Amino acid sequence: MLGCALLAMPAMPGPAMAARSALAQSEAPALAPDPVPGPDSSPAPSPAPDPAHATSDAAAPMMSSSGLRTRLGRQQAEALEAHITTLHRSWHITPAQEPLWNRLTGTMRQGAVQIDAEYARREQRGSMSARDDLQSYAMVQQTHAANAQALLAPFASLYDSFSPAQRRLADETVRRFTENALRTSR
Repeated sequence: MLGCALLAMPAMPGPAMAARSALAQSEAPALAPDPVPGPDSSPAPSPAPDPAHATSDAAAPMMSSSGLRTRLGRQQAEALEAHITTLHRSWHITPAQEPLWNRLTGTMRQGAVQIDAEYARREQRGSMSARDDLQSYAMVQQTHAANAQALLAPFASLYDSFSPAQRRLADETVRRFTENALRTSR
């Protein structure tokens, strides 16, 4: 889910994308187990969801896959929305953290739109020479890098608002993602 690096999955063509999506979905429950209350885990896990906040993430703007230009972009949008929902639930985002969360997820969604635009440019070109193909690939990679940079500030703000238990969950989630991304990019 990183069309926008670290917190989303990378948009990848063909089988690599399908494999990464399947892997992420199969590991989703393991990404962030429920915190075990301890002396430093403040606040305590929240009680049953308050109906007023049960759809708090639904209030965040959803990315319309119909606005994306490529099949890969539409698949990426669906995967990203599922990933955002999973992170919201597993990181136990509180109502007070919603504005910071919405800023982060807006950046994630914008990154998906940007990477989709790069893939659309590739599709429009059709058959490319090796030089043009390499140039296009470089643009996709630059967009991924720019999207990762764009995530840093909103993620840092959200992370700073986290309880120690939430930080441990985020640390583990991001660590697993980066280790997997580095392993599969070699």
